[in-house]
Amino acid sequence: EWGGAYENRIRMPLEIVRRIRQKVGPDFIIIFRLSMLDLIEKGSSWEEILVLAKGLEDAGVTIINTGIGWHEARIPTIATCVPRAAFTWVTEKLK
Repeated sequence: EWGGAYENRIRMPLEIVRRIRQKVGPDFIIIFRLSMLDLIEKGSSWEEILVLAKGLEDAGVTIINTGIGWHEARIPTIATCVPRAAFTWVTEKLK
């Protein structure tokens, strides 16, 4: 129910958001941090990220706060190591 196929793996965050929205009502801001590029082997595909982002929107998220990469990634993502706005193109794709 909660693991295996991608739809099962995203069930938990979507259910959490739905229940929060149900408890706080429509006027409360819910922010969800979503990695737009995992930058690790076998990470989420762009299509999977889109499915989750749309699901979050449908579940009641007000703002998606986008991030890039994981600590395990071999590609530098820390602000002092990359030019300003180097990954803004990824967030722009989500719009």
